[in-house]
Amino acid sequence: MIVPHFQTLALPGDSNTTASNLLDRIDLLRLEATQKLQQNQRGEKGQFLTPSSVASLMAGMFEFKCPDISLLDAGAGIGSLIAAVVCELCQRQNKPQTLQVTAYEIDIILIDYLKQTLELCRIECQNSGIIFTSQICKIDFIQESAEMLNPNLFTNSKKLEFTNAIINPPYAKIPAKSQVRTWLRSIGVETGNLYTGFTVAAAKLLKPNGELVSITPRSCCNGLYFRDFRKVFLQMMALRQIHIFESRQEIFRDDAVLQETIIIRATKQIEKPDTVTITSSTSADDELILSHSLRYDELVNPSDSEQFIRILPDSISQKIVERMAQFTCTLADLMLTVSTGKVVDFRVCSDLRLEAETGTVPLIYPAHFSAGCVQYPTTTKKHQALAVTDKTARLLVPNEHYVLSKRVSSKEEKKRIVAVVWDANKIKYSQVGFENHLNYFHQQGRGLNLTLARGLAVYLNSSLVDAFFRLFNGNTQVNATDLRNLKYPSLEQLLLLGSEVGEIFPAQQEIDELVEKKLFIW
Repeated sequence: MIVPHFQTLALPGDSNTTASNLLDRIDLLRLEATQKLQQNQRGEKGQFLTPSSVASLMAGMFEFKCPDISLLDAGAGIGSLIAAVVCELCQRQNKPQTLQVTAYEIDIILIDYLKQTLELCRIECQNSGIIFTSQICKIDFIQESAEMLNPNLFTNSKKLEFTNAIINPPYAKIPAKSQVRTWLRSIGVETGNLYTGFTVAAAKLLKPNGELVSITPRSCCNGLYFRDFRKVFLQMMALRQIHIFESRQEIFRDDAVLQETIIIRATKQIEKPDTVTITSSTSADDELILSHSLRYDELVNPSDSEQFIRILPDSISQKIVERMAQFTCTLADLMLTVSTGKVVDFRVCSDLRLEAETGTVPLIYPAHFSAGCVQYPTTTKKHQALAVTDKTARLLVPNEHYVLSKRVSSKEEKKRIVAVVWDANKIKYSQVGFENHLNYFHQQGRGLNLTLARGLAVYLNSSLVDAFFRLFNGNTQVNATDLRNLKYPSLEQLLLLGSEVGEIFPAQQEIDELVEKKLFIW
């Protein structure tokens, strides 16, 4: 076992520890622990230790209405969140009488640091007149919660209940046939990532009206992948506050985490409040925090079968949503479909060709996108042609007009949805292959009317659609499901837009002017 060194930190029993410097000491501990963790295993385990600024922001979101607080930290790491709660409570005018902490951690290296943190927390609470007790559970939190919530199914484990839970859950995928999946199914949730599993399990262990504060990727708010999680979580919990960050890089800068991150505060109750507080800042230590209220049914529409959590950070965002609400057509209404490109290049390696030759068809990648159109061939290291064989024939589509869009587009790019027109008139082949990093719009497997394709591409590339999509999509991906859930103008409106576009696709300013003129000014 690695023995940590604490030269820069207060040793147990140091009475000089105060609420004003406790978090600084714990943050040094966090940096030291991070260096000792094996970097390759951190990604596998989803270990991203919480900086003190983030921990303080999270702890400050609690109301702490009970005189006797029982606090759960599932996946405690070195205890940064617990220390932040202690600092918050010790500085409040109405302090609790007792604070009982239950911390789950299975990493031996982190447990040594966690013990040190809990001792420092005990000293600080003692100085403030709060009775502090703690226990470290050296067992997998998902396993333990499944056993407590299903005593007849597993063991006779006594169920613990908590007034408060604060978590920075691990971010890692769960294999479909793993024991963790089985444990999670036993508590009523089907999910493929540890962070949503931890969140549901922690919520289920709360007492009625108990509070949960968690920091997670924003990706759980939308999309098919986390639909079951949202339904389970939102049924038993009422959202009270959501904090969003304008910058991805600043939150976990020491770990180079680029996932868009949010903090959620929710209470365990079926009845929902009228409004939810939405706050935002550039980073966790930003002194300027913007705040506004959003109606609960605007955040989570009761009639939405997907139960998307639609976070609107300000009044401008609300206006964007109001504008988009004027479009009511689904792709099904337009008799259109969007699918993911069928060609997964590494699965057809032997049939890939660097350039066109006899017996091949074009293979289109995002690298071929250029100013609203497709430039083929282009300068790229990608294979630009696919041999037509018995194996590849089913992966091809008729060479007709389509709209293509990128599947991967990071938040920091100028546009989240990047769409182009595939004009079949420009390339003389009977078939074409679309690579798996593309989505393509079609009509039951066949192409679109060219004018319709141009109008659809204009709409998708508009600043309005881009702003709307950024509000609700925290992923780096733009999947076919996301595009299916988008609302569209009518067929007549799309054709009207398309009629204004010729061989040269319009620039961004012209696109936005066309959308404004043809779709909003009548």
